[in-house]
Amino acid sequence: MYMIQMELIKTNEDLIAVCKLINKAKYITIDTEFIREKTYWSKLCLIQVCANNLEIIIDPLENNIDLTPFIKILNKKSILKVLHSGRQDIEIFYNISGKIPQPIFDTQIAAMVCGFGESVGYDKLVNKILNKKIDKSSRFSNWAKRPLTKKQLNYAIGDVTFLYEIYPILNKEIKIKKREGWLDDELGALLSKETYNSSPEIAYKRLKVRSYDIKTRAITFQLALWREKKAQLLDLPRGRVLRDEIIYELASIKPKTINEINNMRSFSNGFRLKEDIKQEILDNILIGLTLRDKNLPRTPKRRILPHGTNSRVSLLKILLNSVSEQHDVAQKLIASARDLEDLIANDDADIKTLKGWRYELFGRKALDFKNGKIAIIMNNNNIELKEL
Repeated sequence: MYMIQMELIKTNEDLIAVCKLINKAKYITIDTEFIREKTYWSKLCLIQVCANNLEIIIDPLENNIDLTPFIKILNKKSILKVLHSGRQDIEIFYNISGKIPQPIFDTQIAAMVCGFGESVGYDKLVNKILNKKIDKSSRFSNWAKRPLTKKQLNYAIGDVTFLYEIYPILNKEIKIKKREGWLDDELGALLSKETYNSSPEIAYKRLKVRSYDIKTRAITFQLALWREKKAQLLDLPRGRVLRDEIIYELASIKPKTINEINNMRSFSNGFRLKEDIKQEILDNILIGLTLRDKNLPRTPKRRILPHGTNSRVSLLKILLNSVSEQHDVAQKLIASARDLEDLIANDDADIKTLKGWRYELFGRKALDFKNGKIAIIMNNNNIELKEL
C-alpha cells in the first residue's frame, strides 16, 4: 500500500482541508493517544487517521483548534470507522460530541470472531496477518509533551497504517465464514451509550458489594455516588479521592464521628485526607444511613450453585475448547466461566450461550452433554462427540 507523506495538522484551516479529502472515503482507520493516569477524564493528545492514501495526525492540544470538521466525519454514516480495541477511543469522542461514531468495525473483536485468539493485541495481530513487527519503544511516551519527536509520530501513525491493511483482510474472512451477524452482535456494546455512561448514580456498579445488610449497602451506594461526583469535579482518578477498600471499610464500620474515622485501620496505616473531605465522607455516611431499601439499587440474588458445579464446568470447558478449535472462534465469544456455571444450574438460564449463533454452535451440545445425551470421547487423538 502506497501512502503519501504523513501530515501533522495543527490549524483549523488544515483540518478543514484534510477532512474534505477524506469526506468521500469508504472507510478510515482511527486511533488516539491520550493520558489518564492523573485525571478522571481522558486528556486527548493526538488523533491518528489513515484514509485514501493519506496519513494524518491531528494535534488537539494546539491552541484554538476546533475538531468539529473531524467530528462530522466520525458521524458520517457512509464512512466506516475502523479501530482496534476502540472502546476508550469511542468514549473520548462521545464525551467531546455526545455522539458515538457510526458505523464502526473493531479489528480486535473481528479477530476473535475469525479465530485469532481472545482479546488479541494490535502488535500481535499485525504480526499474524501482515508478518510485520511494531517498534513499541514509544508506547508509554508522554503524549502531552510538546514538541513530539519524529519517533513518536512514526509510532503513532503506525497504529492506523497497518490497521488500514488489516481491515479488508479481516472483513473478507468474516464474509467468507458468513459471520457478519456474529460481529454485529459483539459490536452492539460499543454502540450503546450505556457503555460510556459516567453518571454518578450508577457508580456503585463498579464496586463489589459483598454484604446484603441494608445499611452497609446504603453507605456503599452513597459513598460511591459522592466519590464519583468529587472525582469528576476535581478531575481526579477515583482512587485518588477515596480507594475502594476504604469505602468497604467505612460501610462496614459505619463511623458516626470524625474521631471514629481517624481510628480506622486505613487511616492509622498512613492514608491521609483533609479534614473537610473527612467531614464530607461523614455527612454522606449519615445520608446513607437514612436511605430505605426501596431507594437502593436491587441487590443481585445470591448464586446458589449445585454441588459438583466446578467439576462439571471443567468438563464443559473441554467441550467448549473443542468447539472453539473446530469452528475457529475465540472461546470468550462463545461462553464465559459464569455462563457455564449458570448453564449447569439451569437449562433455561438467561445467558448469551443459549441464544442465537452461540446456541447453535455450542449451547445445544452443552445441554445435551449435561443431560447425558452425548459423550465426549477420544478417537485417534481427536476429541469427538458420541450420541448415547
